[in-house]
Amino acid sequence: MNQSLDARLLGRHFIIDQANEQGTISFFGIFYHFVANEPLKLGDEVVITAVTAEHLTVTKAESLLKF
Repeated sequence: MNQSLDARLLGRHFIIDQANEQGTISFFGIFYHFVANEPLKLGDEVVITAVTAEHLTVTKAESLLKF
């Protein structure tokens, strides 16, 4: 199956830090813009949950936990 690099980012975790708090993140030398449906702060762990041509959508990892 041929899968794009962007689609392979789905499920990847990263931490919001000073380098990416403005909404950009770099993977494999490519810079991506990301957006979240809820406010993020430094130290939040996020997961990439969707990929579009315009941006990555991230969700707080704690929001994805099922109890």
